[in-house]
Amino acid sequence: MTTTNSMRFSPDELLSGMLATVEGTDFTADNTRLRASFAKIAADFPLMAPFAQTDDAIQKAITVLEGRKALVLDGDHYTLTDEGRVHCVSSKRTLFNKDAREQLEGAAAIFSAA
Repeated sequence: MTTTNSMRFSPDELLSGMLATVEGTDFTADNTRLRASFAKIAADFPLMAPFAQTDDAIQKAITVLEGRKALVLDGDHYTLTDEGRVHCVSSKRTLFNKDAREQLEGAAAIFSAA
């Protein structure tokens, strides 16, 4: 098992890295469903542990990405913008090593299936 020091990445960097791999562009805005998805992700991938440490980590990360125009709230779901996709892919490539990228990709698969 690979261990990754997730504390060196902010939750918004982790979310961005994960969203770079998600195939779709939309996901739920329901906080309960998001917390449940991220609880599973954090349990399976040590890199994503910050999302299990506080109830508001997910929302704070989303708020940062909204501020960067990477995500837009549209009714009951968030949409990853084209500019957001570019930002996320760039972040994933520059911030994360191979082991971390593999965890982000695994997390994205769980997130996409939720």
